[in-house]
Amino acid sequence: MQISIFIYAFLKLYLILNIYQQAHYQFRFYFKHFILNFIFYDIFPILIVLIGIYHQSILVIKVITSIYLILYAIFYLFARVRLKFTKRSIRLGFLGILYLGIGFIPFVGNYLLLGLEFTIFPLLCLERLISFLLNYPYISQAKRKIKSYQNRSIGITGSFGKTSTKVLLNQALNLYSKTAATPKSYNTELGISKFINSIVDLNLYQNLIFEFGASHQRDIAKLKKIVSPQHVFVTGIGYMHVETFGSLDHIIKEKMRITEGCEVAVLNYDCPYIRAYPLPREIKKITYGISYGEYRALHINAGSFDVYKNEELLLHVNTFLVGSHQILNLTGIIAYLYEMGYDLKRLEKGILSFKTEKNRLEVKKMPTYTLLDDSFNSNYKGFIEALNILRTHEGKKILLTPGMVELGRYKKELFENLVSYIASSADIIILIGYYQTKYLYYRLKKFNKEIYLVRNFMEGYRLFLMLLKNYEGAMLLIENDVPDLYRVGLL
Repeated sequence: MQISIFIYAFLKLYLILNIYQQAHYQFRFYFKHFILNFIFYDIFPILIVLIGIYHQSILVIKVITSIYLILYAIFYLFARVRLKFTKRSIRLGFLGILYLGIGFIPFVGNYLLLGLEFTIFPLLCLERLISFLLNYPYISQAKRKIKSYQNRSIGITGSFGKTSTKVLLNQALNLYSKTAATPKSYNTELGISKFINSIVDLNLYQNLIFEFGASHQRDIAKLKKIVSPQHVFVTGIGYMHVETFGSLDHIIKEKMRITEGCEVAVLNYDCPYIRAYPLPREIKKITYGISYGEYRALHINAGSFDVYKNEELLLHVNTFLVGSHQILNLTGIIAYLYEMGYDLKRLEKGILSFKTEKNRLEVKKMPTYTLLDDSFNSNYKGFIEALNILRTHEGKKILLTPGMVELGRYKKELFENLVSYIASSADIIILIGYYQTKYLYYRLKKFNKEIYLVRNFMEGYRLFLMLLKNYEGAMLLIENDVPDLYRVGLL
């Protein structure tokens, strides 16, 4: 029995590392997951072990319970989001394997291993200290290096739109001068430091673009200690990471903190929270939007629109990018370039070649259907935008989604609006996972929609392919990819 418990704990270690990584190595959300899943992860394995110990004199029962315990633990290896073998996860894995040695301590070790996700806490604290000591010199190096940079640094933040704006701004500025931007989602202290340290000579670039991520209070302040950009973009503020921030007011304050001490602030004035936020007079404000702002996108027709500065037509734009949010992002970039004195004629030709990040409202033409891929992540505004695009499709409209998370106390309020949008936009709705979609499910049932509830993405996608046999030419919207951190049990 002791050996089977050791194997069980070894397999469970993968789950522990996976969830801890998905929780961004934050104890609060790591423990929340395991507390919610206590019955699934712990009660049943403990019952198996107790049966095995109580009947350990009966060899057959002992063998059966030992095998069953190991087979049960194999379920822990089936995760939608695979563990990324980074230096930190490998270090944690090595320490975890050493920790499993306590299983051979008589009368104590076995029980510690059965609740491994909780008893491993001191080891997680030790690894956190090790990571801090290892990362501190690396971050300090980036701080020293960026001080020698003599050209323009640009910071971008927001609850939504920051990565898309970063990608488009990088392409736009490269039409005029050498520019580099933080790759992928390198928007943390370590990510930004890695970007800075990877460049041999920063001054070879006329512009450096930094994406500032913030999911907790004071995150922006930490990033500004590394690099304090002269020019900043705030792309939008909304209900993202409410659980970690605590309230919308905290989100607004934290996102707008990027403007402190800057020279130029490019602000999305369609966002009422940004529009109402007071800035010091010495900061040059460039405001843009579709409905509000000095610079506005008007006469929108698919990917074609006009950019006006007050009543003056600046530029007619044609683009292959989809969605009003991309038009909004481009309007902010055009406003910034115009204010900085760039020739917009060169931009007009280059925009047609602009591309966005993968899996961010990306349209893909498949042989028998159209895929609208917005699976990278989700926010309330982005979800609505994706549904608006789905609504315009002439064929069958199908939504595949695990819903949204981290809405905190605003969840029910936002879901009321979201439900009506989903009901009016999608003909068929496939919801992934019971726990995070149960509220959506019961609300949508009242609209007499065709709704399916599946356990995971692959099951949902297979269901879609079966439905497609009757609806060739349909559009599938894949909205969001809620990680296993938010799953409860097998759902």
